[in-house]
Order: sequence, then C-alpha cells, then structure tokens
Amino acid sequence: MDEPYILQIAICEDEPADAALLESYIEKSGVPADRQCFKNAEEFLASFCAWKYDVIFMDIFMEGMRGIEAVSEVRKVDGNVVIAFTTNSLDYTLESYRLGAVKYLEKPVSPVGVAETLSFARLKRKNSSSVTLNTAGGGREDVPLDSILYFEQQNYVVEVHTTSRILTTSRSVKLDELEKSLPSPPFLRCHRSYLINLNYAHTCDRENNAFIMKNGDRADIRRGCFAKYRTALDKWRLASAERD
Repeated sequence: MDEPYILQIAICEDEPADAALLESYIEKSGVPADRQCFKNAEEFLASFCAWKYDVIFMDIFMEGMRGIEAVSEVRKVDGNVVIAFTTNSLDYTLESYRLGAVKYLEKPVSPVGVAETLSFARLKRKNSSSVTLNTAGGGREDVPLDSILYFEQQNYVVEVHTTSRILTTSRSVKLDELEKSLPSPPFLRCHRSYLINLNYAHTCDRENNAFIMKNGDRADIRRGCFAKYRTALDKWRLASAERD
C-alpha cells in the first residue's frame, strides 16, 4: 500500500498561543504533516530554501521583519509554496494576494480555514509530477520531482536527497532504472553514482570535477566530461530563463 505524502509545514508566529492553536488544528485535520515552528521572520528565513515546504502559515505582525516582507523574500526563490497569512487586521488583504497567498486567516484562526489550506496544498501536490519509490522500510512513497536535489547510489541502495530530508530506497531501486524514468533535462546522470536535478545545481567545480549543489553538497562528474556537463548546465539555465 502506498504511503501518504507528508506535507511539510512551516508556522511563523511570535505568539505561542496562536502557534499552538494552529498546530492543534493541523493535527485534528488528519492530514499527515511534519511541522516546524519559528518565533520570528528572521529565524524562519535563516533556515528557508526553495521547495522545502508545502505550506507556510505566516503571521503578518511580528517583532522585527513583518510577515509580508518575509513572504516577499520567499517569492524571490519559491513561487510554488502555499502561503496562508494569519493576522488581526484586514489592512494587508490586497498585498497578500499579490504575493500569491491562498488564505488570509483572521485570528483566532478557524479550523475550517486551516483545513481548507491543507486540502489545497494536498491537491496541488497530488497534481504535481512525482516518482514512486520503494523505500527501505518496505513501503512505497511518491516523491515530488521538484523537491529532489539529486540521487546517490550507496552500495545496494539509492539515497534520495530532497529539499527537506534524505530518503533511502529499498535494494530493488536501481539508479539506471531511475534515469530512464525521469525527464532529461532537468535530470542528468553525471556519474555512475549520481543523478542530479539541474534546477538545484549551483556551479561546476573544475578542481574537484563535480557539481556543487545549492545546498552545498557535491555530486561527482565522470572523468573527461566536465566541459560537456558544464555546457548542459548553462543551456538548461538559458532555457529556464527564456521560459520565465
């Protein structure tokens, strides 16, 4: 039986009672979810990276940077994550929708508003492209392609490095078969042990003959193929810029 996808949720809220209320409604919704709580926007942004979360519940009025400013920073690198603002005021309604927020929840937030936000995020995730993998624990899991940084062959299993975690497959999963099943580009087999997502490649390191990924990890390049794969990265970036 396929394992249900676990939503990755961030709660940015400086009032402990309001954060606790959100957490309780998320838990009562029955939607499988992992939650991370942040006390201010600065703390949240310090750990944020694109595709890390499916949903962000963002308080607008906090000490220091306000929620609107924080989400403006998020949207510079991640236009996909579902945003729900929480607030005591209606003053920023238009601004919130300019930033692509799906909900503007007045405090105290209602369980219906929270449940609707989670349902929207689940539907959005369900409709996104994914790969189904047999996992080390004996289950099966749908992993969104846009969350995958790279695959790495480790002895008899494959490690799937995503924006939020590292998933280990069962021994039945082979990198050669994965390569055949994934769109190319953006996925590129750069080495017998590595299959990367070019969207998360930061640069090519000639000295180490490797891709440096946006999270700082290194993915080796086949000997003699450095120029070829650097060109592939340049072409993909150009094509992505033209689409945008």
